[in-house]
Amino acid sequence: MHKDNSNPIASVTVGYKVGSKDERKGLHGIAHLFEHMMFQGSKNIRKNEHFGHVLRSGGSCNAFTMQDATVYFETLPSNGLETALWLESDRMNSLNITEENLENQKSVVLEEKKQVFDNAPYGNMFNDVFRNLFPGSGYEHSVIGTVQDITSFSVEGAMNFHRNFYSPSNSVLVITGDINYGITENLVRKYFDGLRTNYEISRRPNVIAPVENSIVEDHYDNIQLPAINICYQVPAAGSHEEYALDYFSEIMANSESSRLYKKFVYEEKLVRSLGIMNYPLANSGALMIKAYVNPGIDVTLVREKLMNEVKLFADEGCSEREFEKVRNSLEFSSIAKHLKVQNIAIETVFNHLNFENAMRINEDSERYLSVKKNEISEVVKKHVVDANSVVINYLPANATLKTNEAENR
Repeated sequence: MHKDNSNPIASVTVGYKVGSKDERKGLHGIAHLFEHMMFQGSKNIRKNEHFGHVLRSGGSCNAFTMQDATVYFETLPSNGLETALWLESDRMNSLNITEENLENQKSVVLEEKKQVFDNAPYGNMFNDVFRNLFPGSGYEHSVIGTVQDITSFSVEGAMNFHRNFYSPSNSVLVITGDINYGITENLVRKYFDGLRTNYEISRRPNVIAPVENSIVEDHYDNIQLPAINICYQVPAAGSHEEYALDYFSEIMANSESSRLYKKFVYEEKLVRSLGIMNYPLANSGALMIKAYVNPGIDVTLVREKLMNEVKLFADEGCSEREFEKVRNSLEFSSIAKHLKVQNIAIETVFNHLNFENAMRINEDSERYLSVKKNEISEVVKKHVVDANSVVINYLPANATLKTNEAENR
């Protein structure tokens, strides 16, 4: 629990230690499907009434599924705290899993898959990265799952999944905002004491194999601008390297004054936009250097030029001015994000699920400040320059048509 009485708002967040990495073969997408199923009613709550109860209390609710966890949350006036706790306990303990609800949500998820991934420009790029970066592991397949698996989910399989993963022993409850500790503890005991729990969770091991050879994969899609994504396997969440790579990302790409942005967007006009994403996971991590290439520019040339700049960084490091600027920015953002009770709750959930240490939330700024300037280039050299890469190119489909037409003349 975290008390903040500055505004009459409370947040209830429940994180379950189950994500797409825990899905067994034939069940890819079930963790995300369950995110939808959890709003379909339970013993004391009618179908879709979870939203209704929260809205009538003047609040909002949502959920998300990732590789390592599934998280549900309500933010509402603090006098609605008991309502949120009742809602969460009821669906944790007695979800209404019926054939009708399951088939309905299968259709919803399949439509989401079409709109967000299959029919969207560059929609499957992230999934293509993970398929090549983490082969054989729980991170290999997409969170959304496959059409074949989604359509074949059974009520029995869904009930087994809920029984295995959705219990107090595999979850964390975080309550933040305008609360009274004593009253809140009594409410938690009222609604969560005595719930069915599972102390023998069946979980697939998530073994991460190193990328043995560099890979380049081309995809042709209905897009206007070519896109390139240069990706590396990097250390897991919580490592010192994670924080060093955040420095690298900010110095090189993630603002209009950054090195790569100035050079490739403004000066050489090779790309429309670019960025670097450091994506830490519980068992590994991914660093992705992504650029949208201007028409007529060769993506191979852009990749070579980008990597030349990365190698230069690894050899020479950053200036004191660059280091100080980004250090101040990272320190500020690590503090500023805690101004919202919902942000505090979600970060606390992940700190507990990944490290069993909710208090890590107070250490973020110190961890950024502990990174030394020379360490950044050393980490980049080890995990990027000297490492095997996965390169995913998305190219306009009409490029293949033009090539075929030229060959047939």
